[in-house]
Amino acid sequence: MRATLFGEYEAQIDANGRINVPRKLHPLFAHGGMLTRAFNGISLIFFAHEAWLQVESKLDELDFTELDGEDARRFLGCGTEVQLDNQGRLSVSSRLRERAQLEKEITLIAMGDRIEIWNTALWNEYDRERFTQSRLREVASAISPRRAAAAPAG
Repeated sequence: MRATLFGEYEAQIDANGRINVPRKLHPLFAHGGMLTRAFNGISLIFFAHEAWLQVESKLDELDFTELDGEDARRFLGCGTEVQLDNQGRLSVSSRLRERAQLEKEITLIAMGDRIEIWNTALWNEYDRERFTQSRLREVASAISPRRAAAAPAG
């Protein structure tokens, strides 16, 4: 069974680059996965093993001489396979910590079979700037069931 979880979780990263992952998120790490830069250029993203296999199949279709391929190369180039240690901690390389400006306070955003890892201050700023009332209405409209489809014919 594939684990899918959602939510926002506060955590801390220690001086050795280890995140004490909330227990609720542990099922996503059952088979390990891939940790790399997120395409937003600000955070990191963890793909559970099964989700990473889907990403890999899409990457196989890219022409690495084209622009998309160059971006994918940067995306893959700093990625690393990860799993939780026996104490439920995720180790993040110094290079990835630097790229995402991870300091003591971090925020984990669980989105199904992947987790974004943010510097909490940067997440709060991004969230404030990106999710305006009008943008939230657009998102709600895009994901809400169509009212017309629910109305009885007649």
